[in-house]
Amino acid sequence: MWPSLHFNYRQWLTKEYWRLHVTRASYATRDGWSNEDVDVVPAEKRTWRTIDFLWLWLSDGANVGTMQQAGSIVALGLSWREAAVAIAIGNIIIAAAVTLNGAIGSRHHIPFSIASRASMGFYFSYFAVASRLVLGLLYFGINTYIGASCMLIMLEAIWPSLRTYPNALPASAGVTSNKLIAYFVFWILQFPLLLIHPRKMRWLFFVKSVCAVVAAFALLGWAVQTGGAGPIFEQSSRLTGSDKSWAYVAGINIAISGKTTLAINMSDLTRYAKKPSAAYWQMLFIPLVYWIFSFIGIVVASAGQAIYNELYWDPTSIIALWTNRAAAFFCAFAFGLATLGTNISTNSIATSNDFAFLLPRWLNLRRGAIITSLVGGWATCPWKIQASAKSLTTFLSGYVIVLAPLVAIMVVDYWFVRDRRLDVASLYRNEGRYRYNGGVNWRALVTLVIVVPVNLPGLIHAINASIPVSTGYANFYKASWLTSVSMAAIVYVALSLLIPPKDSLVDDMGTVYADQDSVSADTMKPSEGVDKRTRVNEVV
Repeated sequence: MWPSLHFNYRQWLTKEYWRLHVTRASYATRDGWSNEDVDVVPAEKRTWRTIDFLWLWLSDGANVGTMQQAGSIVALGLSWREAAVAIAIGNIIIAAAVTLNGAIGSRHHIPFSIASRASMGFYFSYFAVASRLVLGLLYFGINTYIGASCMLIMLEAIWPSLRTYPNALPASAGVTSNKLIAYFVFWILQFPLLLIHPRKMRWLFFVKSVCAVVAAFALLGWAVQTGGAGPIFEQSSRLTGSDKSWAYVAGINIAISGKTTLAINMSDLTRYAKKPSAAYWQMLFIPLVYWIFSFIGIVVASAGQAIYNELYWDPTSIIALWTNRAAAFFCAFAFGLATLGTNISTNSIATSNDFAFLLPRWLNLRRGAIITSLVGGWATCPWKIQASAKSLTTFLSGYVIVLAPLVAIMVVDYWFVRDRRLDVASLYRNEGRYRYNGGVNWRALVTLVIVVPVNLPGLIHAINASIPVSTGYANFYKASWLTSVSMAAIVYVALSLLIPPKDSLVDDMGTVYADQDSVSADTMKPSEGVDKRTRVNEVV
């Protein structure tokens, strides 16, 4: 006789069923204000080696977006040599931002959301997290749609009839039936990989990096052998004087802007590092990886123009023209895998951490990844974004005028104002030293109020060219990342020097410090007080 199976479906409708059962290892003042995925990462769960971050950047850099970015810089009117210089400078600058912000995670093993409380304040940090969350959800969908382009090539390589599959969707949908099928398949295959915990994600990045690097160099070899160097390498700059100078600035800005989200959320990954020094290697990895694959993108596009008499900056557009179905499949597979890696490292991990921070009683990283996949993958309708007028995509790229100042504030606050000292326990307490006034660090608020509006006229003109602005404003916006970061750093440091946040600074006197590696998440219980004699700080 079969055993009876009884499922109590009603329990799914109760709050208690969905409430996370959190161990009492949190520094948080109250139960439900933190969970295991938001807390300090204990020593036994710090699994990332320095080399694992190289796999991360290889899987992120050897993708379609990196190669297309090189094309957008050449399209400004620069020669390939000038574009290569702009790419190198831009990646060195953003590598510095990623390194400095990532060091917070590798030294104190806390996520971006918690680290932002030191500079923003306990409650104002929610603004920084929400700002990144919204953009992360939108870009998750966009990157999934880019991955669908690779998936469509793979499906067409297996079933050529899919090329002529009848389209049942209206033009207003912004997507064809076969592309939507490819999108669904890519989304389905991507979904289980999103559920892997970041501390175990390093092996996934290793596999992706190997596949992507092999495919990129195979594509490079084919392009050079078939089409030679191509016409781009014979072209000189079309600009002179100040126009060329501003094109250089715009090119540097383009190279930087695409990695701003990683500059913000790098501590979400570096907190799993075994050694604090792991964060500093990003200063080498990022410029090297992104310059190499940007240059590959220029060579492939130039050779492709010689072969097909048309310029394709998107390598998947070239792959789609191949008659060798097996080669097209494996190249598209590798680039699709790399795009998936970018989507995880840049968007999914970030938004999952944000959800866990915003609702720690109910959401952990896994549940956050599920919500990201559903909301970012479908509710945002990325095919509508891609098919929309230039204004929406320009706005999304222009959102850097909000995120860049946040990066600057966090970096200068940690490295200059606080001299790398944090009271980690207080970062989890609403009545701790980082409460400031009503949970808001007014210095950060004033900095954002001053800096963000400066670039708004340029952004508005970029979205709608019919709205006139002066040439100075238009050129100023071309350097939006550089100007936003510079102004935010200067304003925030000036305010902190004029009126120092003394109550939030960690003083060597009267505070007991513990060795970084000996502090685990259960060092302090929520029930313990905040007496300075018992407070444990992670300071290196």
